[in-house]
Amino acid sequence: MALHRQRGAAMVIALIMLLVLTVLGTATARMTLLEERMTGNTQDNRVAFQAAEAALREGEDFLEQPVIPDFTGSDGLYQPALPDEEPLWRTVDFTSPLEVVNYGGLADADGSLSRAAASYFIEELPRVPTGGVSLAADTAVDDARFYRVTARGVGIAGAATVTLQTTYRR
Repeated sequence: MALHRQRGAAMVIALIMLLVLTVLGTATARMTLLEERMTGNTQDNRVAFQAAEAALREGEDFLEQPVIPDFTGSDGLYQPALPDEEPLWRTVDFTSPLEVVNYGGLADADGSLSRAAASYFIEELPRVPTGGVSLAADTAVDDARFYRVTARGVGIAGAATVTLQTTYRR
């Protein structure tokens, strides 16, 4: 009976296959984790957008009241920045209740949505002549006022922020 020496080729091939499967499994797990993060960030961004839009609508509703208070630069009511200054939406502290109005509609929301936040402020824009207005003595002058409402929403995780603006005519 002759003894044959084994060369171990099957073991080397099995180890290579195991290494390939390990690399594929690791890559798949990393891809899945990345997709989960992307989905979470997308959801957070959508929540921030919806919160900002809700705050924007509340600001517009504020402008519907019969008498609007003076725009003194506090409590979310401002005169616009001068042309050589930074715009207010860059300088106002959206976390300060003295500078903005916090939107409270999310406090009673279901589940984790109550952790989202939104706030807004309103600028009284300078008067500009409106087109198509007659300046005849017997015609009333259009006394429309324009306001800019700026709202910022923050998502559930606090990582996504969305800023929206609208111009409102009253």
